[in-house]
Amino acid sequence: MATTYSVDISSIPTTTSGTTSSSSSSSSSSSSSLASSSINMGKEDFLKLLTTQLQYQDPLSPADPKDFVAQLAQFSSLEQLINVNSKLDDFNTTIASLQGSQKIGQGVALLGKNVTAQGNVFTVSSGTPGEMSCALGSAANKVTVKIYNSSGALVRTMDLGSQGAGNCEISWDGKDSNGNQAADGTYSFSVNAVDAKGNSVTTATLVTGVVEEVLQDSDNVYLKINGRLTTLDNIVSVEES
Repeated sequence: MATTYSVDISSIPTTTSGTTSSSSSSSSSSSSSLASSSINMGKEDFLKLLTTQLQYQDPLSPADPKDFVAQLAQFSSLEQLINVNSKLDDFNTTIASLQGSQKIGQGVALLGKNVTAQGNVFTVSSGTPGEMSCALGSAANKVTVKIYNSSGALVRTMDLGSQGAGNCEISWDGKDSNGNQAADGTYSFSVNAVDAKGNSVTTATLVTGVVEEVLQDSDNVYLKINGRLTTLDNIVSVEES
């Protein structure tokens, strides 16, 4: 971690006895330019500048020892902070690594198991739709479910009537609005619920399927369910075999 130090350079003489007027003018101009801005530097630059300050101080008007000690104390404190920050960075890296290992372990433990997760994508296989459900935030006077194919076209609309708060099972026979059997493939669904006053009820769509694969990137662990990826955090329940 790059840590910066701020140093007052106004006390460093810009000339010494025996220098030419041209050198004096150049040094004065450079000092003025530097002094007009906020200077940030690393610890090596801090030490170099402090040494230069002592080397070129006016013998007739040396720097106040108290100021010198204060600068050394400041440097010591900042050096300690650098070490603390470095150790904290190492600690955070270790914790993140352990958390990642723990999550991938949890994901691997779910391989082949039937889980319910937040999501709205399911499959129809051999004419049989996958399990789907929803969760209602409060009692609903009317719940409507719409089924879509992989192209986004509406396949079926179902009216589930009134439902109480909590989990609501959705049963679809796999047929479209014309009574034809839906083709095997990937489908999605949406849920709309309203109360007796016509106000929207909070809903969450849920799907159930077998964990087919576990993947991990630098940010999260993903489970493949019904051919789609979902995060480990979206798992609602696990069916023990």
